[in-house]
Amino acid sequence: MTTPRLAILTTFEGDLPFTARHPDDGAKVAAGLAPNLPGWAFDTWRVSEDQWPDDLAAYAGFVISGSPASVNDASPWIARLETLVRQLHAQRRPMVGICFGHQLVAKALGGTVGASPGGLRVGTAALPLHAPPAWLQPAPAQLTLYAAHEEQVLKPPPGASVVGGDGFCPVGSLVLGGHVWTLQYHPEFSAGFMADLLEALADELPAEALARGRAQIAQPADGAWVMTRMAQFFQDRRPGSEAGSL
Repeated sequence: MTTPRLAILTTFEGDLPFTARHPDDGAKVAAGLAPNLPGWAFDTWRVSEDQWPDDLAAYAGFVISGSPASVNDASPWIARLETLVRQLHAQRRPMVGICFGHQLVAKALGGTVGASPGGLRVGTAALPLHAPPAWLQPAPAQLTLYAAHEEQVLKPPPGASVVGGDGFCPVGSLVLGGHVWTLQYHPEFSAGFMADLLEALADELPAEALARGRAQIAQPADGAWVMTRMAQFFQDRRPGSEAGSL
C-alpha cells in the first residue's frame, strides 16, 4: 500500500531568535496531525527559502503555514506560491492555509488582504463558527485559538464561504469548493511558544496589550480540536474516499 504524504509549505521569513527553542513550523503542523493520520508521511518544504515540491501528484494534501511576512510583499517566492495555490485549486487538491497561509490562499484566488483595522492582535482570539460546512460538523459554537497577526482577509475570494469570525476579524475562516479550508489563527502553536512570542514582542506592545495576551494564553485553547478535524479533512479527501469528490 502506498504511504499517503502531506506537503507542509513553510513560509517563515525574518529573524526571531526565540524560535530556535521550538520545533519549526513544519514540525509543529506534523506533530498536530500525526496522531490522527497514522501511517502518513509529512514533508516540509521551506518555500520562503525557495524549496519547492517537485512532484505535486505525490501528495494527498498541502498545508501552508504562518509567517511574519506580508502576503502583499513583492518577494518572488510569494508570487510563486500564489501561482502554486491557483494550480492546486484548479486541480481541486486538498489544501489548508494557516494565518499567512489563510491570507495567501485568499489573495491568490481573488480576495483582498490588508492591515487589520484593529491593529496587531496577539494572544488568543475567539472564532465564532457561524456557518461550518457539513464535513466540519459537529462543531462548537465558538473556538478559542492562538493569534498573532496585524493583517487579515478584508474580502473573501469569489465562491468562498466564511465559516466564522468575530468583530475584530470577520473573515476568520474560509472554505472553498470542498477542498480548501483556511484559518487566520494558529492551531499548531503551543502555550510555551506563545509565551516566548509575547516576551519577544514585549518592547513593541503597549503594557495593556502585553498583560492581556499573557492572561489569554494562560487559558485553554482549542488547537487540538482543529488539528483533529484538519487530519480528518485530509483523510476524507484521499482518492477513493467517500468525500474525495467534494
